[in-house]
Amino acid sequence: MPANRTRGIAQSVDIRLRPMLGRQLVMLALVALGFWVLRERLPQLDMGEVWRTIHQVGALQWIGAAAATVASFWAVGRYDQVVHGLIGTGIAPARARLSGTAAIAVAQFAGFGVLSGALVRWRLLPELSLGQALRLSVAVSLSFLAGWAVVAALAVLLTGVTAFHARPLAIAVLAAGAVVCLVLGLAPRALGRLPSLRAFGSVLGLALVDTFFAALALYLLLPAGVEVAPATVFTAFLVALGAGLIAGTPGGVGPFEVTLLALLPMIDHEPLLASALAFRLVYYLVPAVLGAAMLLRGPLERDRARVTVVLHPPEPQPYLAPGLENALWFCARAETNLVRQGEFALLHADGRPLLAAAPAGQALVMLGDPLSTAGAALAGAITALSECARRAQRSPLIYKCSARTAAAARARGWKTLAISQEAWLEPASFTTAGPEHRQLRRLLRKAEKAGIRVTEGGRRLPLDDMARLSQAWARTHGGERGFSMGRFQGDYVSCQRVFLAWRDDRLVAFITLHENRREWTLDLMRQDPQAPDGTMHLLLCAAINSAAAIFCPRLSLAALPLADAGDAGRLAGLRARLMRLAGGDGLRRFKTSFAPNWQTLYAAAPGRVSLLLGLAAVLARIRRPGPLRRLRPRRAWR
Repeated sequence: MPANRTRGIAQSVDIRLRPMLGRQLVMLALVALGFWVLRERLPQLDMGEVWRTIHQVGALQWIGAAAATVASFWAVGRYDQVVHGLIGTGIAPARARLSGTAAIAVAQFAGFGVLSGALVRWRLLPELSLGQALRLSVAVSLSFLAGWAVVAALAVLLTGVTAFHARPLAIAVLAAGAVVCLVLGLAPRALGRLPSLRAFGSVLGLALVDTFFAALALYLLLPAGVEVAPATVFTAFLVALGAGLIAGTPGGVGPFEVTLLALLPMIDHEPLLASALAFRLVYYLVPAVLGAAMLLRGPLERDRARVTVVLHPPEPQPYLAPGLENALWFCARAETNLVRQGEFALLHADGRPLLAAAPAGQALVMLGDPLSTAGAALAGAITALSECARRAQRSPLIYKCSARTAAAARARGWKTLAISQEAWLEPASFTTAGPEHRQLRRLLRKAEKAGIRVTEGGRRLPLDDMARLSQAWARTHGGERGFSMGRFQGDYVSCQRVFLAWRDDRLVAFITLHENRREWTLDLMRQDPQAPDGTMHLLLCAAINSAAAIFCPRLSLAALPLADAGDAGRLAGLRARLMRLAGGDGLRRFKTSFAPNWQTLYAAAPGRVSLLLGLAAVLARIRRPGPLRRLRPRRAWR
């Protein structure tokens, strides 16, 4: 490969070779320091005795160590499975496990763990870019380090190890782990791109299985007659493994052995080093050879019989690729256009977009109904949501879905709960006549008498004036809401139907609506605090008339939380908070003045606890949304 191409690849994945080489030199210096500490003991070693001890290892010992190695690598491959699910690569679990097992087997033998592991994963999974493989390798390494740290800290405290200031370090690690668990469990907004609590627990469990069986392999290879407690060997192995990881040498060679000698003084040096060498043959050399064979064979074949499920990250522009635009135009609910805001992503199965979903707390939340509500598509979407949530180590939750989707979820044994009511009407048959619209007519007259003029926004929107109104509205309402509620952004509203209210030549209010072939859905409502009564009513009437003119069959006034469903306890409190966030009784009176139809919407989850926790996480995301991503206009469709 030409040198300039190599440099280009390195730059594309942000690989800085000099710092990496510098770290390796530091690590080698630490290895040298460890040998210097034991300089008086090392010359006394009888290497002939070491080799004689290795030859005395029995067949049953080799077989037991090999079986323990297989059990350890069973857990090793699952680190990659967890991380693939968290990232949402869409790689099938079996391929993720195989590639991860080979990558770790080769990397722990060859050294430069993150880089060499990334290259192996890139080779075996060609659909990943080198940058993705590197990020995956980093995530797997960090996951293992986090799991190892907690397991090692518990072992140190339980066995009473005091060397190398182990006890205070163990207490600090466990305290940090407890804080992380509290943040992940009780502060859903703090999750961001961090793993869920379930993923954290999975990594801890895998680290325990991995290190237990690895230590068991070493213990089984100890010479006959050596009397040492298995727990002591396990703890010493964990600390030695950490020393090897910090040093970064291939297989931790050097620091691993030095630490074992220091923590297991009751075992003669020669038998212990012989056991460590035999352990390296079983646990490092044989898996590395098998991993290299997989590497030489080439990319892993894709299992075409399995459905590939992937949560596509939102693109950083409001106008999506033609295929996604087409899916949004024909989908069941216009509100799915919230994917343009960057909160939700489209979940795909076999390359087809199925639904909009986003992580919230410990849940993976599906917004409303699937893109298609046909019977088979509906069942397939719920199955895909469950599979994607399982891979991402989260609980599936459906939020604000129709009765049909709720019924499909109940048929799978899920728990459902009525959470909101959607107001909607038919534009073609709407009229302001009749006693039910008496209040609406009065407000419309007040707005018209005050000189309010309504226009429909076109290609050139008064974005500066709209931003001014939106900011003023946010200041008086405690900030904008998020997640399932749109937020003002110039590029975002440019993709919507917009209606503007003017008083003289001054913008005093505006509304925006999601649009697709089936319906329009009310999204943003912003007005000046001094706007006359009835301004919003006049804007919505103009939108209804415009929808009727193009024969739009349905216009949704969006949903309101179900005010009172006879709940008690935490659920009643959740409903009350959602009601306040949605605008309270004032917004209900506004929508009721149009005498709309009302449709009950539901939430659904596999169990009552996951349903309650998921709704609490959604509420937290609505109340405290993260910073808006800056959207970039799409120059051309590809």
